[in-house]
Amino acid sequence: MSIRLNSWPIWLKKFNRHDDQVGCAVRTDDINSGGQEAPNSIKKQLEWATKTLFSISCSAGLDSEVLLAFCLQKNRTYLLTWPERELTIDQLECFQDLIRKRLQPQPVAYLIGSREFYSMELNTTPSTLVPRPETELIVDTVLDLITDIDSPKILEMGTGTGAIALALKKYQPESNLLATDISQQALEVARSNADKHDLNVSFLESNWYQHVAPGKFDVIVSNPPYIAADDPYLSQGDLPAEPLMALSSGETGLEALEIIIQGAENYLNNSGWLVLEHGYNQQVQVTEMLVKYGFCNVKTLKDFNELPRVSLGSRK
Repeated sequence: MSIRLNSWPIWLKKFNRHDDQVGCAVRTDDINSGGQEAPNSIKKQLEWATKTLFSISCSAGLDSEVLLAFCLQKNRTYLLTWPERELTIDQLECFQDLIRKRLQPQPVAYLIGSREFYSMELNTTPSTLVPRPETELIVDTVLDLITDIDSPKILEMGTGTGAIALALKKYQPESNLLATDISQQALEVARSNADKHDLNVSFLESNWYQHVAPGKFDVIVSNPPYIAADDPYLSQGDLPAEPLMALSSGETGLEALEIIIQGAENYLNNSGWLVLEHGYNQQVQVTEMLVKYGFCNVKTLKDFNELPRVSLGSRK
C-alpha cells in the first residue's frame, strides 16, 4: 500500500525510466521548446494538463503523458516525437475529460483501467487497490524462497487485482496458487487478469482463513491493509478513491497482520514461510508478532526507497 505511482501499462512506457520519478514541479523541458503550436497540439495540451494537475499531483507531467497516450492509443515516446501533431475533436474531448476526473482526484490507473506490475498489464478498477511498485519486493522474496521446491503450494490472502499471485505463477509455472479475497468484485478483477495472461490460479472468496480448507502450504504471502483507522494519510492524495478495506485495519493498522500471523501455523508445513508486506514504521511490531507466534529466521527486507517493507519468518 505504499504510494509511489510510477509503473504504468507496458504500451504506455517511455524509453527513459527516470522520467517516471517526477517531482512537484511543472515540467516544461519537453513541452515549451520550438515554434508556435496550435492550441490542440500534443505539446500545448500537455502543457495545459501539467499546469492543471500541478496542485493535486507530484507527478503532473507523467500523469498528463499517460492520460494523453491512452486517448491517442500511442506510447509516450510518440508524444515526444510528434509534439506538433494536432488532436482530433474526439481525442481532445477524451483527454480533457480525463484531466477533469484526475482533478477529483481519481487515480490514473482507474481512469485508464490498468496498471503494470512485474511486467504484466493488469486490469484495475475502484474495487481493487492500485498495485504499487514497492510490492514487487514481496514477489522477489517468495520466488527466492521457492527456488528449490518442486511444485510449491502457495496461499495468497487479500489478492485484489491478483498481482502477487499472478506474478508468482508467471515466473514459477509449476507452483500451485490459491488466492483469496473478501471482495467478490476484487475477485472478478483478479480472475479477469488471470484469463488475460492465461495463468492458472485458483481464487476463493474468504475473510482471511475463514473458507480456506485445511492443508499445508509452503508459503503464505499477503499484502494486507495496514494503515491505522485514524491516520490522516488516508485522506491524502489518491487514497480516498481507493477501497478503504484494502488500506486500513483497526485502530493500530496491525489487526489484519496479527490475524494472518496467528493463524498461519495451521496452514503452513513444517518448513513453510510466512511473507508479509507492512508499513515502513511497523517493522518492530510485525517481527515481534512473528516471534511471539513461534516463527524462526525472522527478518525484514527494505524496498527500493530503503524503507522496511517486507517481513518474513519460517516455522523452523
